[in-house]
Order: sequence, then structure tokens, then C-alpha cells
Amino acid sequence: MKSTASFVLLFITVVVFSKAQTQGAWSIPKHEIVFKDEKGEVAKMWMDPGLRYADISYEGRSYRVFYHHNNSKFKRARFVDNESKMEIGRAKGNLGGAGRFIFINGEEINVKRKRYPNGYEIIGPYGPLFKVENHGVSPVKTFQETDFLVQAFFLFDRIKITQTPPAEVIMLMTSN
Repeated sequence: MKSTASFVLLFITVVVFSKAQTQGAWSIPKHEIVFKDEKGEVAKMWMDPGLRYADISYEGRSYRVFYHHNNSKFKRARFVDNESKMEIGRAKGNLGGAGRFIFINGEEINVKRKRYPNGYEIIGPYGPLFKVENHGVSPVKTFQETDFLVQAFFLFDRIKITQTPPAEVIMLMTSN
């Protein structure tokens, strides 16, 4: 009787622990931003609550936008393809002069910031890429995937500048 009871107890324990291990998928709740074009197609961006990165879903592909080492300088901007984990683009220079995004397909997008009293405009090769008017973001049409990624980066940057992470996700870093 004791061996049967201990066998049943062992079996139940194994089943419970195996279920606990398989259902352990968890994720961080993220802020969702939806982009819509005039055709009604949707692209989504999910921002980390700590404002460290943003995941973008666009035309069936997934990207991540972030600052390398979380250093909020323009030249530290990076684009990564989430499926292949490869860096597909990065920023060079600064927005005061020769700011540009370089992608692995060889495309280079030169950008320049034009300031206004209540906002600014990011100008790319085909005209405005991103516009802030009266302290709010205005819609701007993009022509290709890399333009959209650059626009998404500037939206991520604008949110990172104007928002602060909630107190429960602020991380303190110390060096010994």
C-alpha cells in the first residue's frame, strides 16, 4: 500500500511539474501603437514599458528599433530583423549635419532636422519623413519599407524623449 501510494504521489508530482514547465511562457506587457495608411493596411509597434526598445510588425516582417547600449544619441540607433537577429540598419553622424541611416541592402537615407517654434520636421530624400507640429506628431506618407522604419525610429525617439518609464520598471545600475 505504501509503495502504491508513493508511486501515485510521485506520478502526480511529475505531471504537475511537467505542466508547470511547459506553461512557463511569459511576456512583458507593452504599449501598442497602430499605424494605418490610406489603403487601410495596418502596421503595429509595441514599446517596452522601460522605453528601451520597440518591436515593429510591418508587412509580415518583424523588426526591433533601439539605441545601442541604451545611449540616446542619434549615431547609436539600430534596426534588427527579429527573425534572423541580424542588424539591418544603423544611424551615422548626427542630425545637425550629415545624419544618415545605412541599411544592409546598400540603401542610405540622409536626414536633416528643421526646427520650428512648436515642433520640428525630419526631412529625408523624398521630403518630410517625420513631423511634430504644435508638440504633437503629424501623419506623413512614406514610400518604401526603409522610409517607414526611419519614421518608426523617430516616433520611438519622440516617445522616449517625452515620456518617462513608470517607477516599477526603472532599473538602477551600479558598477563595482
